[in-house]
Amino acid sequence: MFIVSCAFIGLLLFTLGSSSNGLCMLVFLRQKFRHRVITPYFIVLLCADSIYLLFHLIKLFYYSQTLFNRNVPTEESCSNTFFARAYRHATQTWPQPLVPLVHSDTYMRFSIILMCIISLHRTTYITRSLNCLVLPKSSSYLQKHKWTIVFIIFAFSLAYLFEFVGLTLFCSKSSDRNVSYEWFIYMSKYMENSTYLLTSAITDQPDSLKCVTDTLRTLQEQNQSSMIKRNSMCTKEQLIDIISYYFDQHQRSIVSLIQKILFHQTGFRITRNEIRRKFHFHECLFPQDPNLFHRYYHFMYNRIFGFNRHTLLLGKLLSL
Repeated sequence: MFIVSCAFIGLLLFTLGSSSNGLCMLVFLRQKFRHRVITPYFIVLLCADSIYLLFHLIKLFYYSQTLFNRNVPTEESCSNTFFARAYRHATQTWPQPLVPLVHSDTYMRFSIILMCIISLHRTTYITRSLNCLVLPKSSSYLQKHKWTIVFIIFAFSLAYLFEFVGLTLFCSKSSDRNVSYEWFIYMSKYMENSTYLLTSAITDQPDSLKCVTDTLRTLQEQNQSSMIKRNSMCTKEQLIDIISYYFDQHQRSIVSLIQKILFHQTGFRITRNEIRRKFHFHECLFPQDPNLFHRYYHFMYNRIFGFNRHTLLLGKLLSL
């Protein structure tokens, strides 16, 4: 019932949000505006806005477990609606070149780039008309709009390229086992009150849960940082296999635990999207070794003005 309610609310929000776009399209398709140079731009922008709203709502449901603190069972979460499951299928199984097409940011970038082109195109058109002292009316529809179509295709190609590079250029081949084990040891020593976030995600595997809880009890009692007793319920390798698997899950409790650990270690809060990009496994064009990827992550994906792939040498050289 809860899943049906989520789907109904999503459809209702999309209908209400896109209805105004539909009315605007009807206005631009009237005989008075149909043949104007600016009309194709606005119709495409209205379509892009509706598509952005659709994928943004689906993405909201898809990440509902990590966004909202609701005591709802996983099988009844909004992330199990048909739209969220279709989005999960597309992002995880489609070929990489198709994945940016289902990301809302692609259409937001497309709208911004196209609006910049509209301004330039409109300014050039009016300036040329003023130079001729008359607005051109004798040209055919195809001649008038040929550059409009080219500019729209160019804007979408540019937006697609930016999103494709940002999503699928670099990633880690797998979750870093060493990082997961370090988090586990740090949590057992300094964050005993947060261990339930990990154990609550392992309740579906009794043997794994028993291994983790027994190891946590051993470490907390003996205050050891890296040694596990041989008579423990599992070996060190088995433990690392278990915690590296669960730390790689993008569940609300796991994401919250990683955020707490990193904040406790560094004093900086990290977003759920950055956690997925940096620590969780996902497909990309150039998979990297986990240690190498984490070492150069800030160079490849950091958005702060400094020494990274965006600004290269400029940022930190000026601050020296």
